Amino acid sequence: MSERLKIVRSPVRSRPQPQFRYVEVHTINTLATLLIRYGSIWRWALVGATTTVIDYIIFISWYSVITSVLVANFCAGLASVSFNYTAHYFWSFKSRSDHAKAGIKYLIILITFWSISTLMLKTLISAGLDPKIAKLIPIPIIAPLSFLSLRFLVFKKNS
Repeated sequence: MSERLKIVRSPVRSRPQPQFRYVEVHTINTLATLLIRYGSIWRWALVGATTTVIDYIIFISWYSVITSVLVANFCAGLASVSFNYTAHYFWSFKSRSDHAKAGIKYLIILITFWSISTLMLKTLISAGLDPKIAKLIPIPIIAPLSFLSLRFLVFKKNS
């Protein structure tokens, strides 16, 4: 066979494989550690967001019918309380505290925050703000206080 007819194959080059650097692995480990360490915050946020949606929909529905901030906010709060307490007790904070004690503390904190929220809501609506927007304004103020009080006063792990 002549030299011209020989088929010359080039060596097959493999594609470069992605290399994980120490920084990437370290970042992933750090994020995983934070999620595990602060898991109750993420669970609380999910339960809180769901409760907020339930509360908001019921408030807007009732307020459009009866135009009473107090009654609409009370009905909305009442409807979302069962879900909120149960989800926080068993899932968000994985509490081991006695239901009777936790329930009483929860109700006291609930009434306190509901009163503050209703007062803020009434003030904002009286100032001319649309109720659909006014209902959302107290949330960023009350939410962090709610987390801290629920986490450290109501749903203690070692009670």
